[in-house]
Amino acid sequence: MAAVIGLARGSKVPNILQCCHRATKTPLPVRYKYRDQLKYGIYAAQPALVKDCALESARLCIMRATKTRQLYMVKAQVAKTKKPLGSRMGKGKGKIDHYVANVKAGKILFEFECDSEPNALEAFKQVNHRLPIRLHLRIKPPEKKEIWTNF
Repeated sequence: MAAVIGLARGSKVPNILQCCHRATKTPLPVRYKYRDQLKYGIYAAQPALVKDCALESARLCIMRATKTRQLYMVKAQVAKTKKPLGSRMGKGKGKIDHYVANVKAGKILFEFECDSEPNALEAFKQVNHRLPIRLHLRIKPPEKKEIWTNF
């Protein structure tokens, strides 16, 4: 039984949830929080801190590839400080160096409109090169969402 399922270290109880075990390092599935207000959305597939300059570079890539102004972008609101080079320890906290966005897995980064799908795929490819995390592209489903009112 230990060979098939596996035993947790120092335990006599078999580890049934093998995908969550530290030895396998298999990530848990990402739960995407889809917004679907515009046609295309770019979502984070892993958590990270993304600098504001990287987000701005990705925004420019989207605007150049799709030639649109209809764009939603996550804002970098967390300030990161840094002491000047060569300063000694102590004497308080350093000045604000840059801002970052705290991105969780499944959170939306960009949402935009585009007339043609090849241009949107090219924009996603460019954004994928600019940002330091794995991304996921979502195309809004064509049908409307049904809201049930009669139960």
